[in-house]
Amino acid sequence: MTEGKEQQVVFDASFIFGIIRKYAKQLSIVAVSTILLSIVFSSEFFIKPKFKSTAIVYPSNLIPYSTESPTEQMIQLFGSDEIRDEIIKDFDLFKHYEVDTTSKYPLTTLHAMMKENINIDKTKFESVEIIVWDTDPEVASNIADSIITKLHKKARMLQRTKSAEVVVILGNQLKTKKTEIDSIEKRILELRKEHGMLDFDEQIRSFSRVYYEEMAAGRAGNKGGSSIDKTMVDFGQYGTEFIALTENLVAERKVYNDIKKQYDEVLKDLTKELTYSNLVTSPVPAEKKSYPVRSLIIAMATLSSLLLSLIVIIFIENRQRIADNRSMVS
Repeated sequence: MTEGKEQQVVFDASFIFGIIRKYAKQLSIVAVSTILLSIVFSSEFFIKPKFKSTAIVYPSNLIPYSTESPTEQMIQLFGSDEIRDEIIKDFDLFKHYEVDTTSKYPLTTLHAMMKENINIDKTKFESVEIIVWDTDPEVASNIADSIITKLHKKARMLQRTKSAEVVVILGNQLKTKKTEIDSIEKRILELRKEHGMLDFDEQIRSFSRVYYEEMAAGRAGNKGGSSIDKTMVDFGQYGTEFIALTENLVAERKVYNDIKKQYDEVLKDLTKELTYSNLVTSPVPAEKKSYPVRSLIIAMATLSSLLLSLIVIIFIENRQRIADNRSMVS
């Protein structure tokens, strides 16, 4: 059984090589014709050559909004409608891409062409690669450069919008805290004026010594109430409040100063001119076209045409061989 299969394989291989030898001239003509046609149809008369411009950037100074990485956030910004629409306007892409604005869906067509010609992807090194294809090498380079510039503008706008919101929030907190501090200071001032409370801890130590001396001399502690008795009552009645207010004032001023520090920092962010990418590879105009790759087109077309021709010939020859075998059997 194995011997029969081996004979069949040899036979089939011999059959195929025999066809190649038999039709070598015809196959050569097909190959040469395909090469010539491929050269013609891959020329710039039929396929406009495209030039590639590449830029590689790393994210920088981007404010996190969620769990996404800075690189993912950068890609989201690059894909924003605002940047896309500005690129369309700045480079007049409807005209440049020769999109018929009177057609039914001109904008959809333009967006599809931009998606085909502008590729923005994350690399394995967590950088972002921008590749722009265009029939004009200068335009390709300028579009890539413009995309990066507009990223800075978009990120700066988002940062300033967020900073402006934080400024309002912190500003309101400062006003509230200032009102609380003013209220405490007003009450402390009242206690100082009406009850003579300045430095309570120091005053109570000094006063206690004098008070007990006066009591020993019989000049204090009477129910009729001397001035020193009144002071002692005031200290007893308002002393706890004065101490609490003083400690609260210190704490509130510390909170106010912390908020003020945050407020000043965020306020600076509104005027900062930060950049949001570190440019690793700058986009430059290409010296030679990157598309189409004519050698690849010619090779693929030639191999495809030869393979197709060979299959057709084998099919025809095999049918003829089967018919001949049947005739011999009959």
